[in-house]
Amino acid sequence: MALTPSRTDWRRAVDDLLAGFGAWQMWLLLGLNDIRQRYKRSRFGQFWITLSTGIFVAGIGIVYAYLFNHPVDEYIPYLSVNIVFWTLVAGILTDSTTVFTQAGHYLGQQALPKTAFVMRVLVRQLLVLAHNVVIIVLVYLAFGVALPATAAFVLPALVVLLLAAFLAAITIGLLCTRFRDLPQIIQSLLQVAFFLTPIMWRVEQLGDKAHYIVGYNPFAIFLMLVVEPLHGKWPSWDLYGRAFVIIAIMALVAAPLFARFRARIVYWL
Repeated sequence: MALTPSRTDWRRAVDDLLAGFGAWQMWLLLGLNDIRQRYKRSRFGQFWITLSTGIFVAGIGIVYAYLFNHPVDEYIPYLSVNIVFWTLVAGILTDSTTVFTQAGHYLGQQALPKTAFVMRVLVRQLLVLAHNVVIIVLVYLAFGVALPATAAFVLPALVVLLLAAFLAAITIGLLCTRFRDLPQIIQSLLQVAFFLTPIMWRVEQLGDKAHYIVGYNPFAIFLMLVVEPLHGKWPSWDLYGRAFVIIAIMALVAAPLFARFRARIVYWL
């Protein structure tokens, strides 16, 4: 069996991509419905998204502020921003492991663009982000933290993050549909990545060693790209450069993989 995509494979993959983006009503409604169904019979409903993240930030924030000997009024705003956007990153990668298996009852009945279900994952996690952003607002108000002038750079950084997430979701979704042990491996890797990424600790705490742990850590690169503007730091061109290099590598992996094996997804379900 040839592993290199044919010209027909590439054409159908491009058609799938265009049709997937064009079916925006479908993936938007599916993403909204996923959030509604998750909290359908809950008394607090979707407020549980904000409440659970807020409790985590408050509990962990106080403990680690004393552990790292940082003022609570400085550490909790720092942690809240990092946790909210890490939840977005981890949520997209976790949901990507089941992006096609979860859509099996749709894909098994009619020919739908596979990329539409990848967009469904992004919409679902962006809705979770919208709920969790409330935590940042409340924490900033509670501790009297002013929104920095650099905050506007969060939006372009978020676009770059979502581009990388789209490519990662396609790759992870395909591989996890074919190899059903991979979701557990990815969950384990995310747990390790959480501690190797500057979420609860600051880069400055590592000193010279930060270059090796943060500089080559894709999780750290994309997270810092989004959160640093909210910490009052101007975006670094070096950070953007590293992010685009990673995106280019991801595209070189995701594109041929999707083109070659897109048609086999239904048979793997």
